[in-house]
Amino acid sequence: MRKALLLILLVILTGTIGYYVLEGWPFLDGFYMTIITIFTVGFREVQPLTPGGQLFTVVLILAIVGTLIYSFTLFGDIVFGGGMSEFLWRKKMGRHISRVRDHYIVCGYGRMGETVVERLSAEGVPFVVIDNRESSLAPLAESGDTLVIVGDATQEDVLLQAGIKHARGLAALLPTDADNLYLTLTARLINPSLFVLAKALEDEGEKKILQIGANKTVSPYKLGGLKIAQGLLRPTLVDFMDLIIRRQEISLLMEEVVVPKGARIAGGSLAQCRIRQQANIIVVAIKKPGQDITFNPSPETEIQVGDTLLVLGDEASQKTFQDLFIQEAAS
Repeated sequence: MRKALLLILLVILTGTIGYYVLEGWPFLDGFYMTIITIFTVGFREVQPLTPGGQLFTVVLILAIVGTLIYSFTLFGDIVFGGGMSEFLWRKKMGRHISRVRDHYIVCGYGRMGETVVERLSAEGVPFVVIDNRESSLAPLAESGDTLVIVGDATQEDVLLQAGIKHARGLAALLPTDADNLYLTLTARLINPSLFVLAKALEDEGEKKILQIGANKTVSPYKLGGLKIAQGLLRPTLVDFMDLIIRRQEISLLMEEVVVPKGARIAGGSLAQCRIRQQANIIVVAIKKPGQDITFNPSPETEIQVGDTLLVLGDEASQKTFQDLFIQEAAS
């Protein structure tokens, strides 16, 4: 419909300018003549036409007829071909996406994308899914609970439509390393502070994607192979980690917490903070900015603003930890 409206406006503008150039009429007279020609109301010409003006009027009429036929055909297809509901659905979806903030963008709804969407949905965090295959997104669209965009995720306008400037993170899960490389570059140019995690199938692709700006990469083949090896050597450990990641059957949760400015926990050691005693939380690992992860940190390890803590505990303990050491302390 937008194209049809633009064509009609273009015809009106062309007619107005044409009468001004060929006949020397004022713009208002040219505009009036164009309108009465479009709507065929039968009024007389504003002024007598020259032969050139008559030929221009004939061309204008033909252009108007072609434009109106195209517009009516398009409108009929929307109304009677089932396109109206899709048109309204896209408009509604666009309004919802424009209001979302601090969300995640999942680019590519294949097998990995489906698993990611299931996890994000279970966590209750906002997210938008982009895929260029409308058939793949149909189940999500029919449910009405998921924000989806049918389009090419490597294109800037599609990423802007997904609210990339206000997003918290992006998962590049397109079929090829080249696509994920280009997507990572485009996302990084639009939002330099965005956290980007990309799928990489080849070692060379993984290296280039990291160089171009991805924060992390995931190789499904490597991860799958490592999990199989660990399953053979340490099956109980793999079962436990699966339960932690899926958050099923047991109440333990593994959370990642960044120490905010002014937090009570900042500036003290693990022993001084007494996290385990007060919140029943185990600090599994600490990652300081620019350093490697330290697993099973010693009680003397000092916690600073910006440190990332990997903490383990049940839901109640996690809330207590947030209340005592993060939220209330930060406020």
